[in-house]
Amino acid sequence: MVNLVTRLATRRGLIVLLIAYAIVFGMILWSLNQLSEVSGGYGILDFEPGYSLDRVNEVLGSYGPEGMALYGRIQVLDVFNPALYSLVAATLTYLLWRDRGPDWLCLMPLLGGLGDYAENVTLFMIARAYPELPVGLVQVSSMLSLIKNGLLVIGFTPLIFGVILWVIGRVRGNAE
Repeated sequence: MVNLVTRLATRRGLIVLLIAYAIVFGMILWSLNQLSEVSGGYGILDFEPGYSLDRVNEVLGSYGPEGMALYGRIQVLDVFNPALYSLVAATLTYLLWRDRGPDWLCLMPLLGGLGDYAENVTLFMIARAYPELPVGLVQVSSMLSLIKNGLLVIGFTPLIFGVILWVIGRVRGNAE
């Protein structure tokens, strides 16, 4: 996996990743806006740090048939989203830590993507089961949501510190 990230760590590779991510995330945002309109302001459970059975019923119940169709589109786009944002972050992490830290550090952002995929699978199953919501599945999905958020923090920490070190280096370089 490190080899894939190092191959993507070129100007062209990063630009292709960023364009692909911008397209997918832009389509998600556009669909979220439409979903918010048809649901009376409700979003998606993916953005909530944990949720109860009542909350899942409330959110999915607000969608109606048109909203469920939009949510289905968002779920299809969310097949690509975690891979793209994880690879963008992994590539940037590699570029920031190249020659300064271990190569495996660039894999840390992939943790958040893996957590996101785990939650997405359960949310897909919940949406397909609706209005019959398996209590255990909702509990597992909620727990995976919390785990995903923790993994995102852990995974993006090297990227954040890499950016901080890069900025410090630029400031010191300009001061001399």
